[in-house]
Amino acid sequence: MTSCTVCGDPLPEATETGRPRKFCSDRCRSKAHREREREAGRDRERLARRCEIEVGGLRCARGAVFAVAVDGRELKVCAECREVALKFLVGQGAAATAIETRRIAAPDSAPPPRPTERGDVLLVEDHDMVASALAAALRSRGYDVRVAPDGATGLREAMTKRPNLVLLDLGLPDCDGLALLRKLRDISDVPVIITTARGTKSDKIRGLDSGADDYLVKPFDIQELLARMRSVLRHRAPRPDASYDDGVLRVDFALQQVRAAGSDLTLSPREYRLLEFLVRNAGTARPAEAIIAYVWGDVTATAKRTLAVLVALVRRKLTAEGLSPSVIVAANGIGYYYRPPRPPSRTIGYGHAPNIVN
Repeated sequence: MTSCTVCGDPLPEATETGRPRKFCSDRCRSKAHREREREAGRDRERLARRCEIEVGGLRCARGAVFAVAVDGRELKVCAECREVALKFLVGQGAAATAIETRRIAAPDSAPPPRPTERGDVLLVEDHDMVASALAAALRSRGYDVRVAPDGATGLREAMTKRPNLVLLDLGLPDCDGLALLRKLRDISDVPVIITTARGTKSDKIRGLDSGADDYLVKPFDIQELLARMRSVLRHRAPRPDASYDDGVLRVDFALQQVRAAGSDLTLSPREYRLLEFLVRNAGTARPAEAIIAYVWGDVTATAKRTLAVLVALVRRKLTAEGLSPSVIVAANGIGYYYRPPRPPSRTIGYGHAPNIVN
């Protein structure tokens, strides 16, 4: 090395003894030391915001979202590791009532999303060049884009990743796009915009009647697509409810906590997801496939067989707290819905199936 690592000036003549020189002067050496200290401080700050759960000597890389406290000690965890931390503490003998969970305040929470992030988009497109160009254009405008080259991959990604919007081509190699759209509508209400070269009036009518929120014919202008995406997302934006409360059952969606008749209710992760899905759509019968996709992430034969068992477990826990078993209703030939024991404090869901009974 013949030049200073800080300023780039030539190094003085090396002495016969001692370590090789890296800096031309004490000033450059001090400047390099201060920079190392600043970088170490930034590393410590990043580490302090990370989840503290370690498995097999490896620390979770996700940002901390919750603080779990017991006996004066606090553990910062991400949303995914929260259940693991609670189970570990209870397994170590901590009383469930002594464990406190709170969402961490903004300075200590996971880093907020970039201001340009607009949502997750699933692009179902088999043409590589079209998919690459469109994905790049959307990513440059702040969207997080996943590409599915065929219908099977698209359906799996829609069920497991739960995007905010689907852009669907109709000419797929393994199935017709309209068939995929109908399958998707059986299990999800995710907004879908068809992007296809099929531009006849009958094609548009079939696409919209099959459940699409909008229909755009190729080739199209990217600005028009972005405007249609904004419109669809604006009209289909999720309700901002942070919790559900009907006076008897309260579900805090942010903290994933449930209280029934004034008592805390302990549920497994799948039991919680089932109850959350039902109360978010209180009074509305939802297909079994939609419930399974939300709880298990995929529709399998095993999940279909065990859905009834999971419903029975949740019913049993609610009944133990004094609620009626009929608060979770099996809608024959459809699926299940949650029937509040009294009118909810605010409307959640669309009650278009109040007369469906067991």
